Amino acid sequence: MFKKIFKWIGNILFAFLIIISISALFSIVQANKEPGYLPSIFGYKVMTVLTGSMEPILQPGDVIVAKPINPKEVKVNDVISYRNNQNTLVTHRIIELVEKDGEVFFQTKGDANNVKDEGLIAPEQLVGSLFFHIPKAGYIANFLKSPFGLILIVSVPLLSLTIGMMRKIIAIDKQKESEI
Repeated sequence: MFKKIFKWIGNILFAFLIIISISALFSIVQANKEPGYLPSIFGYKVMTVLTGSMEPILQPGDVIVAKPINPKEVKVNDVISYRNNQNTLVTHRIIELVEKDGEVFFQTKGDANNVKDEGLIAPEQLVGSLFFHIPKAGYIANFLKSPFGLILIVSVPLLSLTIGMMRKIIAIDKQKESEI
């Protein structure tokens, strides 16, 4: 009974590992083809924090997930991710909503910064709002993007699959030998 349960759990974990590996590979290939591409899972954007401008909430190396948000629903104190004028992704807190020519713009500031960000953020620059973050997971993501990490992503599932097939072949051979 327990053997079957462990086998099911192992199969589910293996399938999950393969799905994660394929999606990571897809994201890495896509990011290499299009430098401006931002990986997305069901519309949720995954990013790595590079600076300490949002400390202590977000620290360098954290992974953040930004959920899609309607610019009309954004409010003061929301933490948003947006593309700045240099097309760099920034995640800062909204400190003020500014109406200009009938359109609402966002004034942002990093929690650890002493001054507000230069310029206003237009609604079309908005990528999403902070949904959750995973501390230090960015280091793992950056490792997986490296050549060695890419080899690891591909080789671990293949090695697991090969070992599983070899075990089945050996079990079948043993069964045939016992029948003889």
